[in-house]
Amino acid sequence: MSQLLSARLWVFLLWGLLTAVSLYIRPLFPIDETRYAAVAWEMWLRNDFLVPYLNGETYSHKPPLLFWLMQLSWWLFGINDWSLRLITPLFSLAILFLSGAVARSLWPGRKRIEALTPVLLLGLLFWMVYSTLTMFDMMLAFFALLGIYSLLKLVDSGLSLKYWTLLGIAIGGGVLSKGPVILLHILPVALLAPWWLKVACFRWKHWYFGLVGAILVGAVIALCWAIPAGIAGGDAYRNAIFLGQTSGRLVESFAHKLPWWWYLEILPLLLLPWLLWKPLWIGLRKLTYQDPGIRFCLAWALPVFIAFSLISGKRIHYLLPLVPAVALILARAVDEITEPERWERAHSVVMAVFGLLGAIFIAVLLLNDTYHWQTELSSISVDWGILLVISALILGVTKAKGAQDSVLYICIASAIALITVCGGFFEIKYGRYDTQPAAQEIAELMDENRDIAYFGGKYHGQYQFAGRLKKAITVVPDIDSLYGWAGQHQSGYIIVTYQDEEALSPSLVDHHYPFRGQNIGLLSCRDLLANPRLRAVLTP
Repeated sequence: MSQLLSARLWVFLLWGLLTAVSLYIRPLFPIDETRYAAVAWEMWLRNDFLVPYLNGETYSHKPPLLFWLMQLSWWLFGINDWSLRLITPLFSLAILFLSGAVARSLWPGRKRIEALTPVLLLGLLFWMVYSTLTMFDMMLAFFALLGIYSLLKLVDSGLSLKYWTLLGIAIGGGVLSKGPVILLHILPVALLAPWWLKVACFRWKHWYFGLVGAILVGAVIALCWAIPAGIAGGDAYRNAIFLGQTSGRLVESFAHKLPWWWYLEILPLLLLPWLLWKPLWIGLRKLTYQDPGIRFCLAWALPVFIAFSLISGKRIHYLLPLVPAVALILARAVDEITEPERWERAHSVVMAVFGLLGAIFIAVLLLNDTYHWQTELSSISVDWGILLVISALILGVTKAKGAQDSVLYICIASAIALITVCGGFFEIKYGRYDTQPAAQEIAELMDENRDIAYFGGKYHGQYQFAGRLKKAITVVPDIDSLYGWAGQHQSGYIIVTYQDEEALSPSLVDHHYPFRGQNIGLLSCRDLLANPRLRAVLTP
C-alpha cells in the first residue's frame, strides 16, 4: 500500500479522516473545550485582543495564542464551532511533518526513518486522541519540536543567525501557548549538547551565548503581549500573568497530586499499539548510545520526563511534547531491521488484537439484548464492531512488502479502532456532552431580560459560546447567597446541578438536561422561594 501513495500523503489522509470523524461525531467537550471557546467568544464580543475574559472576569490561567487563533478562524469563516476545532489538528499535522524533518537531521543517511517517523507518531492511540481535542498542549508540542529542530539546524549550519531567530520564535510561541514551561522542553537538551553532539572542536561559548540570546528573543515576543495586557487588565490580572504562569502553575499542580511513578505506570498504555509489534522489540535491542541521534532523543525526553515525575501534579497530556522523541526512537529501532521477509506477517499479531477487540465489542452488544446489562448499550450499532473486525481481517491477511507497509497497516487499524470506540460512545453519550440545548434555552431567557445565576460549584463558562451569550451568568457560591439572589431577582432563573433525576420534579424544573454524569435544570426563582424544602435538595 505504501507504494500507491507517498508516506506524506498517507499521513495526510489518515489525519484528515480522524479530524473529519471527530468533527462529525462529537460536540465541543465540556469543560475544557467549551471554556476555551467561551474565552475566545468574550474577547470577540469585547473586541479586546489583549485581555482574555471568562464570564465577565479576566482569565489569567492561560496565554492568549489559542484564543487569537480561534478568533482568526471566525474572522475567516464566520462564527462557528468547527473552525476553532481545526486548530489543534492543524498543529498536530504540522508536528507530524516536522518530526520527519527532525529525523532527516538526526539520521541523514537513513531515509526510511524520515518516512516512518510521522506514521509511527500518528499511529499512537494517545496521539490520535489528543490530536482532535482543542487544548493548549498540542500547540506547546509544536513549538517545542520547532525549538528542537532549530537546535539541530544550528549544528548543521554552523550556528546560523537564522536558526537562532527561529529558536527564539519557538520559545516565544511556546510562552504564548502555555507559558514558560516551553523552557523545560528546550533548555535541557540545549544544555546537554556536549553529551549528544560530542564534537571535538565546537564553538561552545557561542552556543551558550546564542541560547541566552534566543531566550531573550522569546521573552521579547511574549512581553509584547504581556506588558500591554497587564496594563489594560489591571493590577490583579497583571500579577496573575507575570507570577501565575510560573508559581501559579506549581500551586495548581498540587490539585492533581499523584505519586512519582504514575507516568511510568501508564507509559505502556501511551505506547499502544506499537508495544504489541514484535519487530519493534527486535530493533530496540540493537540500539546503542553510540548513535548521536539516540543520545539526542534521550537528552530531549528523559530530563523532562523525570522533572514531570517529580512534580506532584500530573496530567496525561503534559507528556504530549515528548511523544515525537519517542516516535523518533521507535523509527530508529524499526530501521535496524533490514530483512524483507521479517515484515510480511509482522503486523498480524496487532491485527489479531484489534480483531478480537472488535469481536468483543459485537459480543457485548448482542449479549446485552439478552441479559440487559445496560439499557444504553442497546442504542449502539454493531456496525462499529463489524467495521473494526473486517478492517483487521483484511489488513491482517495482506502481506507487507516492507517496514513502511507494516507500519501503515497498523496505523490504519489504530485509526479505525479509535473511530469504533468513539462512534459507539457518542452514539449513546452525545447528549450528555452537548451543552447547546441548555445554552440556547439560557440565551432565550436572557433575551427576555431574565437574570440567570449558576449554583452547584465552579462555573466554567460551558454555556457562554454554545448559547452565544452576551451577558455574564451570576455565580452564587452557597445556599444562603442563592436565596438572597433569588429574592432580589424573582423573575430570574437558576442553573442547578443534581445527581438524582427524581430529586427535582419536572413540575419544579422548567427545563432539564443530562450533563455528563449528572443533570442540570433551570429553576425559576419564584419556585425556589415558594418551596422551602428545596434548600435541603440543592445543598451540595
